[in-house]
Amino acid sequence: MLKIPLRLAIVSAVLLSGLGIGVTLGAVIYAAHTSHAVPATPDKKAQLTTITMPRAQDLFEPFILPVPLHATVTWKNDDTVTHIFTTTPDKNIFLNPQSFSFTVAAGKRVSFTFTHPGLYHYYEKTLCLWNTQFSRVAAKKGVPRYPLAMDGIIWVQGPIVGLPSATLNHVSLNHDQFMFEFVAISQYGSVTWHNFDSDPHFIGLAAGWTAPINPTDIGLYRLAGTADQPGGASITVIFNKPGLYYYYCRNHDHFDPLTYRALVLSKASEYPLPMEGFVLVLGN
Repeated sequence: MLKIPLRLAIVSAVLLSGLGIGVTLGAVIYAAHTSHAVPATPDKKAQLTTITMPRAQDLFEPFILPVPLHATVTWKNDDTVTHIFTTTPDKNIFLNPQSFSFTVAAGKRVSFTFTHPGLYHYYEKTLCLWNTQFSRVAAKKGVPRYPLAMDGIIWVQGPIVGLPSATLNHVSLNHDQFMFEFVAISQYGSVTWHNFDSDPHFIGLAAGWTAPINPTDIGLYRLAGTADQPGGASITVIFNKPGLYYYYCRNHDHFDPLTYRALVLSKASEYPLPMEGFVLVLGN
């Protein structure tokens, strides 16, 4: 078991509801933390409302864009080819409450005004596929940045009614993937991760992001698998600070310092899908 120093950590033995397995849950009260800064752009307004498709990069920059409610976001295609992108099929009270789909020719731009708060996950349809088994965006073989997918997330900030105070996520047997890519909870709520897989998995935040993305460090956790611990291990994290938390498995992904994203390792069973996830925490 990897020993990680935690600030004000509270560890207790509980019975995980619905699973019938005795597990250890760690509740973390966050201390102040500052992430590495994302490089600034000369145009502050463009940084807040514009997403760029740079030439020959097959990327949306930035990958995650927080904007206020009713903001108009512009996608600018600086590439030499046309890009076609759309929201993913997943939809609920906090994920893709509005749908959009655009075709943007080289050198052109398109705009969209967001009137519903929530997370919007979208991807480039000619360079990516929608994996129905895991509800994930997967890069097509042969694209220049394979296995990195050309997808993006827009967080439209605002209140969302009906978010739970606690939710459960897990790793299934023989899969290097979290069951849910996106979860949302209210402030001071908790997320519990349980590992039903045989091998261990890790949970830690992606570096390079600043508040309101990854506004505080949650630490690094090792989730023992069933080969190490009967029934597998669990960890519960209490989120005291609102924000969007982007995490990944340190055992099956590595961090790309150029894009601030998780890149899947070839040994992962769901390659080319990265083993990453997002927790949206909203204040009351």
